[in-house]
Amino acid sequence: MRNLSNTHVKTKGFTLIELVVVIVILGILAATAAPKFIDLTSDAKASVMEGALGSIESAVSMVHAKSLVQGVASGNDTVVINGLHYAVANGYPRAANLNGGTGADAANAIGILGLIDIDSSASGDFVVSDATPALIQHSSATTAANCQISYPDSTGAGIRPVITIDTSGC
Repeated sequence: MRNLSNTHVKTKGFTLIELVVVIVILGILAATAAPKFIDLTSDAKASVMEGALGSIESAVSMVHAKSLVQGVASGNDTVVINGLHYAVANGYPRAANLNGGTGADAANAIGILGLIDIDSSASGDFVVSDATPALIQHSSATTAANCQISYPDSTGAGIRPVITIDTSGC
């Protein structure tokens, strides 16, 4: 007769304790990594603001080049681009949309906000102030004052406006 107590049965698989340990480790990893992937909206808003800044920088360079060609690189005047009059201060676009200069149609001259054509409607991404300096804020920012671009007028002949961006509150 066979002795059953000496027979070893080999089992394959994981014990319940091993499975519980693996599940706990996966849960800890998920809880640690999830916030990194969940809060991407602030990064997206900051990227939108960076894109708008790039558009503003390009527009400023274009208007400055045009003002040099038209000979209005100092003082307040207007430059004409595609039939529209853009208000310039020292050869750079003015901040506000209705800052007149001495050129033709100066009272209706468009500033930087009209040049970059930012959608500031209720459904748009931006809230803009038509003032000096022009403030362009993200409409759904956590803190609007800390998610904005500030565009001032040029302070003198040949001095490019210092455009600042703050994305800390996006």
